Order: sequence, then C-alpha cells, then structure tokens
Amino acid sequence: MFCSNCGKEIKPGQKFCGYCGTMVPGAHIVQKDTFYVRKLPLVMIVLMTLGLIITSFTMGAGSMAVAMAISFLQGIILIVLIYRLDRIEPEPVSLLVKLFMLGAILLPIVAMIMESVIEAMVDVISAPGTVTNSILDAFLVAAFTEEICKYAVLKKLTWKHPSFNFRFDGVVYSTTVAIGFEVAENLLYLVGSDASTAFLRSAFPGHCIFGIYMGYYYGQAKSLELMGDSKGSARMRRKGILTAILIHGIYDSVAMVCSASEDEILIFTCMLALVTIMCVLNVNAYKNIKRYAHEDTHV
Repeated sequence: MFCSNCGKEIKPGQKFCGYCGTMVPGAHIVQKDTFYVRKLPLVMIVLMTLGLIITSFTMGAGSMAVAMAISFLQGIILIVLIYRLDRIEPEPVSLLVKLFMLGAILLPIVAMIMESVIEAMVDVISAPGTVTNSILDAFLVAAFTEEICKYAVLKKLTWKHPSFNFRFDGVVYSTTVAIGFEVAENLLYLVGSDASTAFLRSAFPGHCIFGIYMGYYYGQAKSLELMGDSKGSARMRRKGILTAILIHGIYDSVAMVCSASEDEILIFTCMLALVTIMCVLNVNAYKNIKRYAHEDTHV
C-alpha cells in the first residue's frame, strides 16, 4: 500500500504514513462521533488574545504580585485542560510533576548556558541589532536551543515509560515539559519588568503551542517504534522537533526584528504580524489539540 498524500510505501499494520503522518484510509480509529469544533470557543480565544494584548499597553503600573500570579496560573490552567482531554487513560500525576519540575527548574539553567555560547557565536557572524542578527538569534539562540532541551527531557523521561501507550500521551508529556519551561521563563522576564509584560506574554502561551506540535509527532513516533519501524519513528521525532523549531523561530524572528528596529513602518508591520500570528496559532492550537484527543488510539 502507498500513501495517498506523499506516495511513499506504507508497511502492513501501520495506521498512518511514516513519512508524512497521513492517516491510512480505512484504519481502525475509535471515533465516538463526527469531529468538529464549535465556532464560539474560537471567537472567544481571538477576543481573549486581543484583550490581553490591549491590556498590556495600559497596565504598566499594575501590581507585580498580580502579574506573577497571572504568569503562573496560565501554565497551571493549560496543564489541567490538556490533562482533562486525555480521557481514555489519564497519565500518572507523579510523571507529569517530574516533567513540569524539570521543565521549570533544570531546563532554564541548561538553556541559558547554551544560549550564551550560541549568542556569542551569532554576534561574531552578524552585527548585533541588524535584521540578520535578530533572525539568527530567534532560530539558533532561542528556538533551536530551547526546543532541543525540552525534547531531551521529554524523551529521557517518557520514551520507555510503561504509561506511554496512547498517541495523545505524547502531546500531554510534551506540553507539560513546555509549560514548566514557560512558567519559569515568564517569571524570569518579569524580574525588572512590569505588569504589562505579564499580560502580553499571557496572550500567547508559545511554548505550550510549540509543545503541542512536537507531542503530536512524538506520539506517532512511539506507535511506529512499537510496530518495528525504527527509521520511521526517528523520522517522525525529527519532524516534531523541526516543526516546533520552525514555528518558534518564525514567531521570535518577528518579535526580535520589531524590538530591534527603529523604523516606524517596520515596527508597525511587525506588531500587526505578531498579533495575527498570536491569534492564528492560538486558534489552531485549540483546534488541533481537540482533534488529537478525539482521534486518540492505542500505540
């Protein structure tokens, strides 16, 4: 059998393509009902994103205690929501606590050390403050370093764990590590900053969204591994990492170019692009995670 999307050969027993991830026609997937996402939540997500962005411009003098609480609670709420979507077989809380704590405590330290080294190399290649330097910083210093660090913890703690037996588990594990890192990063950003930063960062839970995409392919990779397709599994894991780096890098590139530029037209264009990216990714993340949970199946 060959994939209807990419044309690659699909081995007997596989439920999705090991190259592009397309589901095999007629594969036995448990479906409770026809999947669809109601429009009202999508509208509410867009309004909430815009509301937090607008609030960030008017709350610079707000309470730092409130700002820090917002940054922390955002992550906890996201973990609870994703955990509740895993209805077939919820993951052990002890494992999720380990993933969160490593993401919040160990990863920021390791990432900062790696980022300082790579940033020094980037500054040699391109002059600080230039568009090229901002893009290299976004992709190499931030996106590559942070996503690789999160993946390393994810694979070390979960790949051979007996609880990793459903595809959606990969999303749960990946987002838990990512949210732990995001909570710590938000709190670090607030040191020496103000409440407006907390509201702006709450408008876009970037690491959680990057983690959703990485976790989706990570869950598929586990399924391929158990079917004996180790090459397909490795390919799917790489796809998850590269997808997360790409989305992360594009978002950070726009943000860094905006903050480094003195051109008013470029700043306005970048700000408009950032708002659009935030809304689109927030909505897509909600739709995708609902779909992934709905299509969940045993690996």
